[in-house]
Amino acid sequence: MKQLILLSIFALCIPSFGQDGHYWTQQYGTKSMLLSGSVIGGVEDLGTVYYNPGRLALIKNPAFLLSASVYEYNSLSATDALGSKQNVSRAEVKGVPTLAAGTFKLKFLPNHFFAYAIMNRQLTDMGFNYANEVHKDVFDTTALPGDEWFNGAMGFTSKANEQWIGITWSHPLSKKVSIGVTTNFVSNSQTKGSNIDLRALSFAFSDTLVAAYHYSRNYNYTETGFLWKIGLATQFGNWMLGLTIKTPMVRLTGTGDYAYEEYYSPIPGLKNQNPVYTTSNQTGLDAKSKSPWAIGMGITRPIGKNKIHFSTEWYSGVPRYTLMKASDHTSQSNSATTLGFFVSDEIKSVWNAGIGAELYISEHVSGFASFSTDYSSVPNDITRFIQRQSESSNTSWKADFYNIGGGVVLDFKGADITLGVTHTGARQTIPRLINFPESGGGGNIFDTTATSELKWDRYRFVFSFSFPFLADYAKKKLEGSGEKK
Repeated sequence: MKQLILLSIFALCIPSFGQDGHYWTQQYGTKSMLLSGSVIGGVEDLGTVYYNPGRLALIKNPAFLLSASVYEYNSLSATDALGSKQNVSRAEVKGVPTLAAGTFKLKFLPNHFFAYAIMNRQLTDMGFNYANEVHKDVFDTTALPGDEWFNGAMGFTSKANEQWIGITWSHPLSKKVSIGVTTNFVSNSQTKGSNIDLRALSFAFSDTLVAAYHYSRNYNYTETGFLWKIGLATQFGNWMLGLTIKTPMVRLTGTGDYAYEEYYSPIPGLKNQNPVYTTSNQTGLDAKSKSPWAIGMGITRPIGKNKIHFSTEWYSGVPRYTLMKASDHTSQSNSATTLGFFVSDEIKSVWNAGIGAELYISEHVSGFASFSTDYSSVPNDITRFIQRQSESSNTSWKADFYNIGGGVVLDFKGADITLGVTHTGARQTIPRLINFPESGGGGNIFDTTATSELKWDRYRFVFSFSFPFLADYAKKKLEGSGEKK
């Protein structure tokens, strides 16, 4: 059964991905999405609540986002993941929640500007399931001569949902300079899990011998807190400049759960393997994540009827720490076996940059094109959850992402329509330790020298309506009808 258990290493090819260890994967606001987020200096839509709250007071007509539809196509594939040119892949199409935002005023603060926003910083639900059955000599031929029926089923789950609910305040210090702060309430939940079920049937020595192995381990945690983004915006001539600072999250609550199961019923006489029965369920564990500081700078410069946007943002590192720790537990079938588990995290500093262009096509049509980096903050020496060690890193994707975007904005009287597409993708080479045995084949089911290549692609298709003059229009209608505000 040792060889069967090693088959679980296949799941090394299945790290979580999306926003795992990355900061610029998500973009907010219609134009900001098409500009790949390179708008710290000159954001013009309600993405200002995220990119630079100081810009809110300088935007002449902040749009009210009435409707925004974003559809996402995600694909993840592992080439030659199981040996013998056996590939695994997963693809899905789904609607994606986007920025929901609007502005409001307080009468007793006439020269102060306010906005609200709800946004997802992380939203992933990824995993794999794989099952196969072969009939060949899998075990040691001296221990179990002849062919065996061998069946394996494996699954991996990775879910993340981090939501920010923000209130932005902005105030002009002069006609050309303004400041602002967004206060974000953060709700963050993470889940990782793996399941392995292996079975073998042998007719060695004219006996019917059956072995079964089940392994399951998962953890989850939920936390809440506050963080702030502070912004300064200036405008000198044709230059628009922005400076932002993001604070780490100040934790309010944090709790997690841990579950472990391992059961093994061996084939009698196979290398003196003993039965295993181990289980532990722990709830109410203390969970506390740490997030980095960030400093951003941006420049927007009109060139004729066109505009160029450039932004850069630095994120600090966070030294290695324990995010959540389970209590040590003893196997019910072997009191000499004690198992422990804790989730660690470590963040390396990264520096991202992006450039975007707004191109004048006609009085009512503008084109957009952009590119930005999204470097991974995951260190090199991590231990992935699926490696079945007592320690697991909370993040796993070490490849860098690159974002490109493009589209058009149709500017009609009192309304804008945005159409566009963005793409983010990455490749990563990882060890492939599994060669799933084929019927009639030979050799071991693992090869420590082989590798597999992961490829991830995400396309987002944007369609939205925004109404810059909705408030003015409503005001005029009220005045025309003789009603009072």
